[in-house]
Amino acid sequence: MTHNDIFNVLTDAISSAIRDEWLIARLNVQILTDGTDIEFDGTYLTATNELKVLDTDFPDEVTDVVRALYLLRKNANEPRANRLQIDLTAQGKFKAEFSWDQELQDEDDFFAAGGSARDWVALRDAKYGPPDVKE
Repeated sequence: MTHNDIFNVLTDAISSAIRDEWLIARLNVQILTDGTDIEFDGTYLTATNELKVLDTDFPDEVTDVVRALYLLRKNANEPRANRLQIDLTAQGKFKAEFSWDQELQDEDDFFAAGGSARDWVALRDAKYGPPDVKE
């Protein structure tokens, strides 16, 4: 499977999940546990400028292509990434951006080793400071 094949599946999944007239969508992907655990969330802007939550209850194929993308990047020695952000317009133009989030990786490693939520909060606050509170 090529990068193009993978992004075709991802952009098709995004556009298929939207039932409204829309302008732009953003899908956020977290890639955890060395590519075996994939989490999605996202939003989209309707034609009336209303921001809505994107339904990310995707078919298994979508998770599988993210895993395939992770392995393609890893095998090609591309920079490590545990986050992927895709912006897609209703006209089909998209931009994909990979990034590394060390705090996310530390959290993943901590819980994979059997750590508790209470201990993680204390460790995270000591290492990164308290989380930003958004209202």
